[in-house]
Amino acid sequence: MLKTTSVIGLRPDELPWVRLLVSMLRHQDPVVPKLARQALVYLSQSASGKDTTAKETKRLNRATP
Repeated sequence: MLKTTSVIGLRPDELPWVRLLVSMLRHQDPVVPKLARQALVYLSQSASGKDTTAKETKRLNRATP
């Protein structure tokens, strides 16, 4: 049985999404983690109200391992 840990700011219904995200970031195909990181960057910028330009997106893509 899996042992769960409480995380401040995380609702119980969000836990499956966090597990999915972690599994994508650990995926053996190198394209999947890269895509997951790009999606997280996009979501964080969208949530903060920043306007991501094509130039900024290219810079972020080069910065990801």
